[in-house]
Amino acid sequence: MFTKVLLLVALVAGIVVFFKIKDKKSIEKQSDEFVNAVEMKQDSICGSFVEDTTKYKVRLHDKLYCFCSEECKNKFIEKHTK
Repeated sequence: MFTKVLLLVALVAGIVVFFKIKDKKSIEKQSDEFVNAVEMKQDSICGSFVEDTTKYKVRLHDKLYCFCSEECKNKFIEKHTK
């Protein structure tokens, strides 16, 4: 009888440990998704928000400006080269 109770306790403990490990991995996966978030910058010409990984960028006086399109980038350049 004692061995059956001991076996049952070990089984329950194993199940609890299994689910704790599973929950921890799920939380780690969720936190990794947040780390991969991309910062958004506002296009100073049209006001739309774009990812800072956009290919339309201009550096002016050590500040990086991001744009939604080549058109907005060119308007910015024209405005600041006059």
